[in-house]
Amino acid sequence: MSHKWTDEETEWFVCAMEELVVEGQRADARQFKLGSFEKFSKKMFEKFPASSITTNHCKNKHKRLKEKYQSAADMIACSEFEWSDALQCVVFDSKEVLDQYIKQTPLSHSICILT
Repeated sequence: MSHKWTDEETEWFVCAMEELVVEGQRADARQFKLGSFEKFSKKMFEKFPASSITTNHCKNKHKRLKEKYQSAADMIACSEFEWSDALQCVVFDSKEVLDQYIKQTPLSHSICILT
């Protein structure tokens, strides 16, 4: 069963990931150690007892956040894009810049674009 994450759940999940990193729950390959996602789902249940978030939901959320982070980092590496602290997203000057980036970049079509 899928789960539609709220902004509050996502923010809490990111905080939980940061806590586990501080606690040393990452392996040498910069991946979370075995059992970490079970801890995430337990923390999520403690914070959101009415939620149906499972370990698999946490694994999938981590994967999607990682993909979004990498896409944003790749875009910022190009001179036509920059990060906006105010908007908390990547910004660009024109649609043509974005269209060109999408043509040249594999899998960039999966990036969510807000206008």
